Parts: sequence; structure tokens; C-alpha cells
Amino acid sequence: MQKLNEICSCESKANSETEFVGIRCEKSKEDGTLEKSIIFPLGYFKDDLALRELPEEELRECVVNLFTVLSDPSLQEQIHQDSSISTFAEEHGESEFPMVSYLNVIRNFLDFGYLDEKEILYKKGAHGKINWGRTIKAVQPVITEDEQNLVYLDFIARKVNYNEDTLITHVHKFCVHDALAKLGFLFGIEPSEEPLLDFDYDLFCNAINSKLAKTFNDRDMNLLADLARIVEYLAGHKTEDGKTANEFYFGVNKFAPVWEAMVDKIFENLPQGLSKSDFNPHLKFVVEGSKNDDGVKYQDDDDKDEKHRSTLRPDTIMVMECGDEVAAASPRNDNAGVYILDSKYYKYGLTGFNSHLPGAESVCKQMAYAEYVETHWNEILGLDSSNATHSQNDALPKSIYNAFIMPYCADAGKWDEIAAVAVLPRNDVYAMKRVGYIYGDWKDRGQNYHKIHCILLDMKSVMRNYANNPDAQNELAELIKDS
Repeated sequence: MQKLNEICSCESKANSETEFVGIRCEKSKEDGTLEKSIIFPLGYFKDDLALRELPEEELRECVVNLFTVLSDPSLQEQIHQDSSISTFAEEHGESEFPMVSYLNVIRNFLDFGYLDEKEILYKKGAHGKINWGRTIKAVQPVITEDEQNLVYLDFIARKVNYNEDTLITHVHKFCVHDALAKLGFLFGIEPSEEPLLDFDYDLFCNAINSKLAKTFNDRDMNLLADLARIVEYLAGHKTEDGKTANEFYFGVNKFAPVWEAMVDKIFENLPQGLSKSDFNPHLKFVVEGSKNDDGVKYQDDDDKDEKHRSTLRPDTIMVMECGDEVAAASPRNDNAGVYILDSKYYKYGLTGFNSHLPGAESVCKQMAYAEYVETHWNEILGLDSSNATHSQNDALPKSIYNAFIMPYCADAGKWDEIAAVAVLPRNDVYAMKRVGYIYGDWKDRGQNYHKIHCILLDMKSVMRNYANNPDAQNELAELIKDS
């Protein structure tokens, strides 16, 4: 069996930020043998050498973490529809590889063995667990000589008959074999028992559905659902001779939207009642004689419906509030402000090359977002500036800051040091650092948002836990404000 660290590599060695991230198993162009490769995203490891030196068990946890992130539906739901995750399988016209179901089937097999059809029988005199309710009703007890006790000389016992030749067992064995052939290397095991059945979609589906109809055990129901997903996937992946294909792909061709979604989950912080779309600037097209999609001429720009406007979308908005008491006690702890974050899946955190920093287009968009917040603050909050009931402070925009968030691989020793003193568990620790800022020389840097701060965030810690984290939000705000 090929060692796990022999098939894993870092995306950092690629020349493009659109390199595949995930696992693929495909035939070698040279000799046709199957070759597996697992590619991690930028910053998960410092380099391939660091990856190779990891203990097998720790690397296995990293691989499972990668697969968990790539299969997380909450990330895919959060990604904008116009920049959705592009999977390798989809681009090749294939159905998505059911990674979670394959892993579940392997884990279930290792814990409980094969799914066997079984029949529960209750027999008199049988060896097994005594069913006292049935025994009392069906067996005549013997009265002892002192007439003080009733003694049962025979019992009704519960007996389980296993039928190893049942169809559902063989369907399960087929799927376990296929799962171990594809992913057994993750658990250090290879398939040993060859399935007795050839793949038959209709037969397998009937067996699974028949078993589901009479199953009420949650674990078995979940297992059968996973088997059904695997069977459905295999039906769409056959070789020319009708065999199930061994090649498979699970991953994305563009990891940038995944990075953006994870960062957004950690740092997004909006006042109650507001959504991120409230911070979106829009472009309005005022062209003489222009027409809408129905061919009707616009009279003026106010006639244009929202769907006819181009929208700019900031990645993440972090609005930090701070009470007057906190600010008075320690101004440095007053992180109040609007932080506009742009997640960039760039290599700067690994190379340190200026050529791997965001360019002028990204800088201009960040300034446009900030200027929109500054000039439309009342509108964003839904305030009527003519209403005297609102205080003057409500009508004023908060301090506005800009930042690029880029991945990097935190020094392992430093990360352990941070984790050792943190109150939170290690998985809630995010290693981050500020490395400078970018500005445009057409601005005088008179506003805070004229400087776009460059923040590096450890990829591995993000992928281990990308839940909303107020402590991380405060740390990021302090990094930006204290610069």
C-alpha cells in the first residue's frame, strides 16, 4: 500500500492560484496504473518537506479535515452564486463523488462489521437472553416443597438467527470493498474480501429500499442511505465493459471561494437587522436611448429596476461596537468601527513576493466600498436624517478600515505557544499577523480606509474551525487599529 505522505502535496508549488485542491485518482498516461494524489490548499503546510515529516496519524487527520471542509454544505450555501465552487467532476460532466458516504461506510464497517439480515426468534429452552414476560405467560412454574417460591425450570429466550447469504449483506460487502479500494489508505487497510456480486443497479437499489422499509434503527437507516448514494454514484461511472470505474475526483478547481466563505464565517459581524447586501454599492447605467431586457427604453435612471444594475459585493463586513465605559477605561480597547475585509487566496504569505499581493483593481474596490459606507451610513442603517429622534452620533459613520486577508502557514512552535496560553481550545486559536499595508498615491491617506492593511491568517487553524469567533474579531481589529 502506498504511504499517505507519498500521495499528499501542497498547492503552493503550483504556478496558479486556480490549482486543483482535493483528491483525484486517475490512470497514469505512461502505463495506465491508477495514481492517487491529494493536494492541500495554500498555507496548510509550509512546503512538501514539512508535510512528509508529519506522523502518519496526524497527516490522516489533516486529510479528513480537508475532505470535511470540501464537503461542508454550509460553505457552499454561503458562496455567491456567481462564484460558486467549481468541482473537477462537474467540469467533466460527472456527478459529485459522495465522499462523506464513502467515509461513513468504512467507519461503520470498522465499528460494526457487515450489515446482516437477522431474524429474532423466541423459543422455549433456547440459549439466549431470557424474556421474562414471555416466560411468565407461557411456562408453568414449579412450586417448591415449602410452597414459598415459584421456580421456572424452562424459559422463553430470545435468539437471533443470522442469514449470511442475504442480498443486502452482499450489497453492503460490495460497497465496503469499493470504499476500501478507493479510500482504505486513509485508514491503513486494504480490501480483503472480494464481493460475490457484480454491480447491478436495479438489484442493489431494490435490496436497499426493501431493507429500509422494515428498518427502524437509526444507525442502520443512515448506513443504508449512504449505500444508496454510493450505488447511485457507481451507476453513473462505468467502464466500457460495464464494470464500475476506479477513477474518481473530489475537490475544487478554485479554492478561493472556499477561503472567502471560511473567513466570512469567522469574522462577519453585522448589527441586528442588517445584511451584507446593505453594504453593496451599485452601478447605474445612464445611456441615451438604452433599453431594458424587454426592449423598452428607459426614461431615466430611476426607472431602472435593481436587476438591471451591476453590484459590487464586499467579501466580509465586521462592525465592531464598543461601549463608552470600555472606551474611557482604555482607548486602545475601543475597536469600534466598520472593517471591510477582502479575502485573497494569494501566495504572498508563503513567498513574501510583492508580485503576489493584490493589485490596483482590488485596492480601488476596497476604497469604493469604504466611500460607500461613509456616504450612505444613514441609508445602510435605515435612518431618516431628518428625524430629530436620532442622535447626532447615529447619523455619523464610524471609523472605517480596509484589510486584505491572505493565507499563510504559521510557525508550528509559535502556534503551540499561542495555544498554550489561550483560554480557548487549540482549534479555536487563529494565528494571524499584519505584514504592512497598500495604498494608492492618488489618495492622501487622510482617511483610515485609504490604507488597505495586509493580514496573514493561518490556513490550518481556519480549516479546523471556521465558526464565528468574537475573540478573533477583536484580535483582528486590534492588529489593524494599532498599526
